[in-house]
Amino acid sequence: MKIKNLESADLKNKIIVVRVDFNVPIENGKVSENTRIVESIPTLKFLLKKGAKRIHILSHLGRPKGVFDKNFSLKVILPDLEKLLKQKVEFRKDFTPGNSKIQLHENVRFHPGEKKNDPVFIQKLLKIKADLFVNDGFAVSHRPHASVIGLASFLPAYPGFLVQKEVENLSPFLQSEKMEGLSVIIGGVKIETKIGVLHHFCKTADNILIGGALANTFLAAQGFNVGKSFYEESELNTARDILELAEKHNTGFHLPMDVICADEINAIEKVDVPIEDVIGKMKILDIGMHSVKSYCEILQHSKIIIWNGPMGCFEKTLFEMGTREILKIIASQKSAKTILGGGDTLEALKTFGVDKSAFSHVSTGGGAMLKFLEGKDLPGIEALSTNN
Repeated sequence: MKIKNLESADLKNKIIVVRVDFNVPIENGKVSENTRIVESIPTLKFLLKKGAKRIHILSHLGRPKGVFDKNFSLKVILPDLEKLLKQKVEFRKDFTPGNSKIQLHENVRFHPGEKKNDPVFIQKLLKIKADLFVNDGFAVSHRPHASVIGLASFLPAYPGFLVQKEVENLSPFLQSEKMEGLSVIIGGVKIETKIGVLHHFCKTADNILIGGALANTFLAAQGFNVGKSFYEESELNTARDILELAEKHNTGFHLPMDVICADEINAIEKVDVPIEDVIGKMKILDIGMHSVKSYCEILQHSKIIIWNGPMGCFEKTLFEMGTREILKIIASQKSAKTILGGGDTLEALKTFGVDKSAFSHVSTGGGAMLKFLEGKDLPGIEALSTNN
């Protein structure tokens, strides 16, 4: 699939609506991790440089369930956005145009019509009176929402530079043949969101390394006692099918051999035990030291590394080792192509002070990255196809 090129568009004196993804972590009323905002700036500056008359920014924040909720107001984004753009941005509570060069509109998810791609809501968005639509929100491009695909039905639609960069960096991994030296690390919680990408990489990767609560489901599927740890009992057969698929394609499927356990996430003590020794009320909250060493050895000999999802509850100091050490070893692999993605992964970069420049590509997408890598068409990208 070929997508259009923003550099070929006539932008002079045009009113442009840009869908970004400013769904960033907020702590104490301030943005705590601003990668997605930073990554939108090149597109916004390009539009200004090329003489855009006005720029209207659309985004969502959190999950407000179709009603106004001050806790999810995009007004909190303004200080970071103005600092990065080095100019004032007008905040608009609705979707009518103001007078300023750059305008940030309120959270589109305050409206139930956003998620439904409701024609009535699309007409509300069109009151901005835009000439062009630019999608620069890769992380939301797997959502068939009004501000993602609806506007593209009425306006000439182009990808922003962030979306273009994501497609260019992730597309090489869609091939169906084995990729020599490819290791894929998958963490997180639920197997449902990972099934497709695991199926794909069971066929194309040399190694798959599993961490986080996701590992618990695979361990339980192999008959291990996981104590009181979170795991998905309803997905045990799915996990077994994935393990069989990896074996069929000669892909190393690696699970923790030891784990960090405690009675609860706010515990003050932990134990590192072999997986065979997990019993009773133990909760698995990180991968253990021997697992870290084993995973790191595999990664040191890898030519390509893709990572999505933490190894454990890294937000708590007691359970940060797995994520921290895996992150550091990937950052040190200067001769390997390294791809990272997912909101928790971005948060880990900040937590452990690792610069994004240490990696070949840091994706702003979590779910979108996984959907793309499993070969699924993303509605927001399809709407930008040169075939449309």
